[in-house]
Amino acid sequence: MASRIFLAEARQTKSIFVSSQRVTASKVNAASALNLRGFHTPAGTAAYWHVHCDFSRHRVHATSKRDGNKFHSSRGGTSRSFSIEKGFRGLSDLARRIDDEEHFETATDTNEGEESTLAFVKEEAIQDYTSNKKKSGTPSPWAVFDAWGASSFHPNLSAEEEKKLEPSAVMIPFNDGETSGVPSETEILQVYDKHLKSRSSSHFGYPYNLNYNHEELYEFMKYSINNLGDPFVTSNYGVHSRQFECAVIDFFAKLWKIPEDNYWGYVTTCGTEGNLHGILLARECHPDGILYSSRETHYSIFKAARYYRMDAKSIPTLPMGEIDYDILSEELAKNRDRPAIINVNIGTTVKGAVDNLDRILRILKNVGYSRDRFHIHCDGALFAMMMPFIEFAPEVSFEKPIDSIAVSGHKMLGCPMPCGVTISRKEHVKKVEQRIDYLNSVDTTIMGSRNGQAALYMWYSLRKKGISGIKDDVIHCMETAGYLRDQITRKAGMTCRLNDLSSTVVVERPMDDSFVKRWQLACEEDIAHVVVMPNVTREKIDQFVKELITQKDRYGRRPLARKGSPLSQLTSSTWGGNYSAPVELDG
Repeated sequence: MASRIFLAEARQTKSIFVSSQRVTASKVNAASALNLRGFHTPAGTAAYWHVHCDFSRHRVHATSKRDGNKFHSSRGGTSRSFSIEKGFRGLSDLARRIDDEEHFETATDTNEGEESTLAFVKEEAIQDYTSNKKKSGTPSPWAVFDAWGASSFHPNLSAEEEKKLEPSAVMIPFNDGETSGVPSETEILQVYDKHLKSRSSSHFGYPYNLNYNHEELYEFMKYSINNLGDPFVTSNYGVHSRQFECAVIDFFAKLWKIPEDNYWGYVTTCGTEGNLHGILLARECHPDGILYSSRETHYSIFKAARYYRMDAKSIPTLPMGEIDYDILSEELAKNRDRPAIINVNIGTTVKGAVDNLDRILRILKNVGYSRDRFHIHCDGALFAMMMPFIEFAPEVSFEKPIDSIAVSGHKMLGCPMPCGVTISRKEHVKKVEQRIDYLNSVDTTIMGSRNGQAALYMWYSLRKKGISGIKDDVIHCMETAGYLRDQITRKAGMTCRLNDLSSTVVVERPMDDSFVKRWQLACEEDIAHVVVMPNVTREKIDQFVKELITQKDRYGRRPLARKGSPLSQLTSSTWGGNYSAPVELDG
């Protein structure tokens, strides 16, 4: 009997969430009767729990037992023991054991008031997404584990609570007199936590995977982990996570098929830093090169061109968002006397369009660029993490003549802090490398001090998810994006499109700005988009579409902003399939 249950200490408000797949803790300190670390204490002692269940009453009781390596359970009045094998990981494994018992049923509801007793309360509102057949795909249990409610809806703050987050409430006092009437730090943080839960539960417009669970790493937040310097050249600073960072780099190098000893990379603060580094290497390899990228490229690429004082060409795009290959070819031919630096988008920001790498390589060959006269950087912030797991998708890898790839870590993979990875060919990095005696390392990265926590978190996510977990997440996103497109087209009757290699659903911009803000939609002129991530479920989509229809009925539909506007491009036949025509521009 698979069950998700809350474990709450009877005499306190602290709680533990027990799943058949994972366990998380919230507001539990060392003085709590239930110590999660009891399963791995230095002394080797372990806390086990005698569990009484009554599922008909939605209650379970547990009493602490320090009894060697046995966990006792009851079933129909008969006690049983589970042996705790080597490698037992605590409550998550315990929960799996319980769930494996098909008839783990009634027992006496006793000892409710005793000090050592804990109460498990089954929460009806929590949906078991790991076994919900209506959810697209079959994501790995760890990948979809809802550690803090990202897959559920949470209420907005009250007016009184909002006051505690106003500038006058969170200001930092300069003297004791300024502290009067100001809420305490604890009060402010409690409201802020509630605010973040509320905003995260209606998060549709930006590509962040909010389904993650890194509680096993919380203990390491007390350390100042800094990977300053090159990831492969250890500095004198000993509090680092280089071994984890190198493991992450090795994973992506293997994913993108670059030979061993031929690659270099590092964990970045975000996809933008990866792009800045990739374009920097390109400029150092080709100081007189011209940067070519599509108009729908992420702003960080053209930011890099400004920072590095590079000549750049913004190439028009096709209606679906890909670069216009014919115009690119014409521009390359005009400037054949100068090297070409090309940014290839593996998923554009607004439409999720993937530039055709093979076609661009053919253009370079046909125009007459030899390998030593072009440099290709791939901006794959979101989709470079997804493309390798889609069957029959075009391959983007270092087996082709590309020079660098940048990807975000907090997007598809999921992380509580912005992060990313950039991978480059090792020979290019030598052009920017400088020895720094102060570090006893070399300077090869954009930043000096680098967040070692990010590398640790990415390593943990990759180890826990594995290839199969990431693939299941990708399948969920792609299938659920198709469901959203169909619901908007058929039920809402609004213009809506979805690229073949994308989980970004583009829709006509809703007229109601409060709706846009509630769902945090990213907008561009007369279109908006939803990026379907692992935490976006069909249940949430149904609610979104319901509210979308309500605001449409009240405010109407948005007309085309102008001739040739982004919304007008959604009507192009190059998208394929059926769609609801937009409202034409008056006059």
